[in-house]
Amino acid sequence: MAGVRLENVTKRYGQKTAVKNLSLTCKEGEFFSIVGPTGAGKTTILSMIAGIEELTSGKIFFNDYEVSRLPPQERNVSMAFESYNLYPHFKVYDNIAFPLRAPRWNLKLSKQDERRRVEQIAGFLGIEELLDRLPQHLSGGQKQRVSLARALVRQPEVYLLDEPIAHLDARLKFSTQTLLKEFASKYRSTIIYVTHDYREALGLSDRIAILRKGEIEQESTPEELYNHPVTDYVGSLLGEPPMNLIDGVMISKENQTYFEVHDGALIRIEDNLVDAMKNTARQENGRVVTRLGIRVEDIRLNRQKLSDNSIQLPVYAIVQEAESSIVTFELKESFLHVRTRSDKGLCDYRLSEMLWLEFDQSRMFFYQNTVDLSKV
Repeated sequence: MAGVRLENVTKRYGQKTAVKNLSLTCKEGEFFSIVGPTGAGKTTILSMIAGIEELTSGKIFFNDYEVSRLPPQERNVSMAFESYNLYPHFKVYDNIAFPLRAPRWNLKLSKQDERRRVEQIAGFLGIEELLDRLPQHLSGGQKQRVSLARALVRQPEVYLLDEPIAHLDARLKFSTQTLLKEFASKYRSTIIYVTHDYREALGLSDRIAILRKGEIEQESTPEELYNHPVTDYVGSLLGEPPMNLIDGVMISKENQTYFEVHDGALIRIEDNLVDAMKNTARQENGRVVTRLGIRVEDIRLNRQKLSDNSIQLPVYAIVQEAESSIVTFELKESFLHVRTRSDKGLCDYRLSEMLWLEFDQSRMFFYQNTVDLSKV
């Protein structure tokens, strides 16, 4: 296994910059995910690590050995794509075994050792009964697991996995995630995993890089990213529903600082948060405006007033889920979502009912507005 390091890597296609001056480090034996929306540059980064795409500038290292200019066949990596790329005239067994037979790796396995390796990974992914089938006789989910097995069967320095389970149904996706985590732990494999699904990344990764337009917005552990997003973009990308982002007015009166959540609905801001408010505030139409971020689970609801710092709003919508409910309130320019649980089961709040809301100020963040709330 090898660690992977990118130093000031840039990739341009003509006038378009896909990746801009990007630096990141995936440690040896680490499960490292890159998360971002379509077009953020995720696949381009993997392709540059694999040698499929040339760098415009910058350097890539495996451990301390620079591989920036090496062709793909001289980089000891294994890659799985969102598309299956299976050989239609090969049976599943031969598709999986193909990397073991490649002359460039000079593995020279016996037939018995090859079969053991193929059957081991096929059994691991639950596709051992498919080994004698041709790809055209497989479902989309089966093809994707075969593609993943082909990537995992060899033991390279680095595994590069590009949306490798995107086409699996929910049940298979969950079980395959579990298997991937087990594989990474068992073999201490270096895995760089690309996905747009934050749930996959949070569940699988040791560390995650959040990508935005070819640049890293934040890189940290899953816990840190979810609990302490440094920008509104990161907050909006992780969570279902995503973090509430509320544009409101900063008001000072009688030596206290308030945030206006909605027309006349004020939250008194604790002293330790005032500097964060001021540092992100902007002038807008003669008012001082900032953006509040708070997760849906960090707001309490009640029919009774919870404290002097509670605000009251009418219920706009309710979505009942298996173990909780999402209660939505309409604000001037956005919606406010609250996750609530009841010991009695589903919540019994009604549409248009006035409820009291209390924000957990230890879980509140203030941001400059870099995300268009109409698109969140």
